[in-house]
Amino acid sequence: MFVESCEIKTAEKEVFEQIIDLGRKFHSKLSGLKPEAVVLRIADIPTRASRAAGPRHRLMIEGALAYVCNEQKVQNVALCTGREVGIELGMSKADAQACGERLDAKHPEAASAGIVALPSES
Repeated sequence: MFVESCEIKTAEKEVFEQIIDLGRKFHSKLSGLKPEAVVLRIADIPTRASRAAGPRHRLMIEGALAYVCNEQKVQNVALCTGREVGIELGMSKADAQACGERLDAKHPEAASAGIVALPSES
């Protein structure tokens, strides 16, 4: 078993087009990997409410990526915030991210989330 983290980018300007483009790219990535498990590192819960468009757009994108996992028939899919990753690993969010950084300095949040999907030794 291996853990792979990735960053998917889009140059699209409109939110709808971003969602479609990122979904297609993620679909292609999963098709090539045929993963046993996928962990999507989702946004942390904000400490205060905001009317900013960015968080709403991210939620839509996260939902689209989860849908792609379902369409690809990935059996083990988890959506975790940074705090939840830390809890799953029995450490703080910062310590979990430090573990991820040792695995993949370019994508520490994704790498630490990926550890969650690894089988436990118990």
